[in-house]
Amino acid sequence: MKNKFLAIILAVASLNLVACEDYLNEMPQDQFTDDTYWTSATSLETYGNLFYDNFSAYGSGWSKGQYHNFSMSDDYNSEDFSIPTVNIPTSSSAWSSPYIEIRRANIMINRIAKIENLAADDAAHWEGFARFFRAMMHFNLVQTYGDVPWVDTEIVDIDNGEEAMSQPRNDRAEVMKNVCADLQFAGENMRHTSNNTINDMCAWALLSRAALYEAAWQKYQEGNTQVAKEFYTIAKNAADKVISSGHYSISEFNLNAAGTEEYPIGNYKANYVSKSLAGNPEMILYKVYEYGTVKLAHAMQGWSCSSSKTWGMTKSAMESFVMSDGLPFYQSELGYDDTTVEGIFANRDARLAQIVSPTVIAPSGLNYEEGINSTTGYWTNKFVDWNDYGKGTWNAPYNDTDAPIYTYAEVLLNYAEACAELGTITNADLDKSINILRKKHGNIPALTVNGKEEVAVNGVTIEKDPANIFGVSNLLWELRRERRNELMCDGFRKADIYRWKMGKLLDNSINPDGCIGASKDVIVAFYEANKTNNLYKEVNLETVLADLYWYTAADGKVYTRSLSPEYSRTFDETKNYLEPIPSGQIQLNPNLAPNNPGWE
Repeated sequence: MKNKFLAIILAVASLNLVACEDYLNEMPQDQFTDDTYWTSATSLETYGNLFYDNFSAYGSGWSKGQYHNFSMSDDYNSEDFSIPTVNIPTSSSAWSSPYIEIRRANIMINRIAKIENLAADDAAHWEGFARFFRAMMHFNLVQTYGDVPWVDTEIVDIDNGEEAMSQPRNDRAEVMKNVCADLQFAGENMRHTSNNTINDMCAWALLSRAALYEAAWQKYQEGNTQVAKEFYTIAKNAADKVISSGHYSISEFNLNAAGTEEYPIGNYKANYVSKSLAGNPEMILYKVYEYGTVKLAHAMQGWSCSSSKTWGMTKSAMESFVMSDGLPFYQSELGYDDTTVEGIFANRDARLAQIVSPTVIAPSGLNYEEGINSTTGYWTNKFVDWNDYGKGTWNAPYNDTDAPIYTYAEVLLNYAEACAELGTITNADLDKSINILRKKHGNIPALTVNGKEEVAVNGVTIEKDPANIFGVSNLLWELRRERRNELMCDGFRKADIYRWKMGKLLDNSINPDGCIGASKDVIVAFYEANKTNNLYKEVNLETVLADLYWYTAADGKVYTRSLSPEYSRTFDETKNYLEPIPSGQIQLNPNLAPNNPGWE
């Protein structure tokens, strides 16, 4: 069975890895065995390349990838976004796929010792590589299911059902300590290579993410402050490894860092629409797309520009971005007016206009010719490069912009949050992390610590956000705001909401701003200002307004509603933070029972 499984893996590798063609052709595919394959570091590299498919990034072909699939939250809505799991599934790839990859990683670790004359540094590097992916897969499982079996040995006999295992679920904190140990080993033993291959800094970056996630879960979900402190410390130290390495930096603020005079691209947006991220100092790891030669392309621009309804930014997300004086809209004297396009985008954090189009209000039906429309009226163009318009790579699924996977920006955010949660944060910590992003991506003033729980901008203490219904300190809330804005649409928000135990934000009966968008006033004003334009002159405004979903706020103002009437998004605090283990898995292994709370 082992040989059969390995032959399948190698067949896949030979189809995808052109560079290894000669090596794999030395012997017919069906003659590879476990005894003959593992001969050198090249064997390990070839086998290891299979793991890169685990980074979905922008997806491939028409698949949407992590940037769409994990971004639906109170930031970003589709017409039917709801809390999806209603019934316990019989099976799920969210459970089975990670364990397949874990088995692959354990095979790789076990075979390293069998390769004769393998240099010690090669052995250490490739063991670190395999342990990186073993850790990543277990982390994914913990995020989804909580307590899961930790598997660090090769499960041999798949045909006889041993893959189902018989071991019970391990406590999530125990699993995550093992995850951290694997990533620590990887960080200490892997080489520093290019930023499109897994290397030592990728391990430290993932360690900062994973430890931060578990720290927050232990604090806010479990109430276990001591364990939380241990994980926050790991997260801080891992992030500092990346920062102190000196390998990365944030590009200087420039609203026309790339693109053309007609369609400028700021240094923030350039991270998401570049044809090549090679040499980009903000990238720890990125995924290469190139349609011409390797035929690996995606559809991010296609999903953003479509004649059907595309996802839209919410009122909550739009109001999260601070004004250019660094203060929230509810406190700033610069003024915020969501009834005009100018009033929405004037004097704002520079990232907002690089994520959401600052020139159009685009509810579905108002402008089909260019494929610009959204469920909320706020059109997300973070992944769109208009300089591509009319070219072959403009159309889906032929988009070929590279995708960030691990970024220096995320590491800086992880560092700041860990410091704040540990109660040790200083202005020096802010200046080496959050304030770099505010200056170079947002073009807004720095934050300063004002006591243990407050934060200020230019000497003005930031007032409590009315949206903060969770008893979180103003300091932590503003750091979370910065994280939300910097990583908007990057696939982090829902996971952050879960680890902070803020699921109420996903319940539209509690947080309607998380599923509504542009005001009716701004839609009408935008149409009136542009109705003679060729793109709008055939539009019947009354028909457009009649076809939209609406929400009337407490103050009487009317807003677009992203959810269609048949969807009412609710969040059950007793069960929705974790997915249920598939019933088929519990039948195969009764030791996995009981299922997660609320799913018993």
